[in-house]
Amino acid sequence: MDAILTFHSIDDSGSVLSYRPDDFVALVESLLEAAVRVVPLTTLLSDAPSTDDRVAITFDDGIRSVRTAALPVLARHRLPATVYVVSQWTGRTNRWPSQPASAQTFDLMDWAELAELRDAGIDIASHGVTHAPLDKLGVKELQAELVDSKRVIEDALQVEARHFAYPYGASNPVVAEAARGVYASAVTTHLAFHHAADVPHLLPRLDAYYLQGAWARRRLFGLVSRARLRARGWMRTVRAGYSA
Repeated sequence: MDAILTFHSIDDSGSVLSYRPDDFVALVESLLEAAVRVVPLTTLLSDAPSTDDRVAITFDDGIRSVRTAALPVLARHRLPATVYVVSQWTGRTNRWPSQPASAQTFDLMDWAELAELRDAGIDIASHGVTHAPLDKLGVKELQAELVDSKRVIEDALQVEARHFAYPYGASNPVVAEAARGVYASAVTTHLAFHHAADVPHLLPRLDAYYLQGAWARRRLFGLVSRARLRARGWMRTVRAGYSA
């Protein structure tokens, strides 16, 4: 079974976008102890279906604590990850225009810090130019968010930006088709395990918000964790709907 895990910030602030550093260590160690393979997102998506349990680790927004708190853990175990960055907001904060006023403010990595992650084997991907919800944009603005962010990342870091994360998980058939023309994959906020039959530009992920505390030490692919996460995914779909 496969899963794509979503993190934002690795810190002790307690915000809805935060995951405690101790929990991150515990989660990584629990995966390794359970012989779960941590693989690059590209590998998870391109390989033939595997009998092994596998995860791809992803971080949204490019928050600075990924470098200070997560990178040392990943580097210690030589584990890959993908970081989705907002190209126009690197080196600033996450106070982009669409950000709710109540959201926690975080510092974002600059290009030098992102280059450090790149050199450590972390894949740098796109989260748009301005983190705008793409389903609210016209065709021209949508293309700019997809194409310009890719170009800026590739020019700044001299790497191919192959993957995309929809800001706020906002997508629809027009947005997904546009993303398909630019990126190899695009991830959503739909809470579910990954399956080989998933549409490459509407990929589900498991939000680490539901893997905190004692759950960080549970077997991710165990029956209890799988049942709990599936129930959470169903409740999220019922409450908010899922834009496919």
